[in-house]
Amino acid sequence: MKIDAPALGRYMMDLTYKTGENYELANMLSRLGEDLTELGTPFAKRWENFNPMEKSIIKSCYTKMKQGS
Repeated sequence: MKIDAPALGRYMMDLTYKTGENYELANMLSRLGEDLTELGTPFAKRWENFNPMEKSIIKSCYTKMKQGS
């Protein structure tokens, strides 16, 4: 399965506006989103460098994005 990581990253950064006052979640979505927009570029974070919790959040956001939510 091929995933458009930059598009997913932008989607995740857009989700930060829907977190209300959960600033910890907003910061995590923003950070992970930024990492995804840079995925595949030199010196960027690689998929294997994300921890299991981060991968789980990214996969959940990908599912949400695909559902059009």
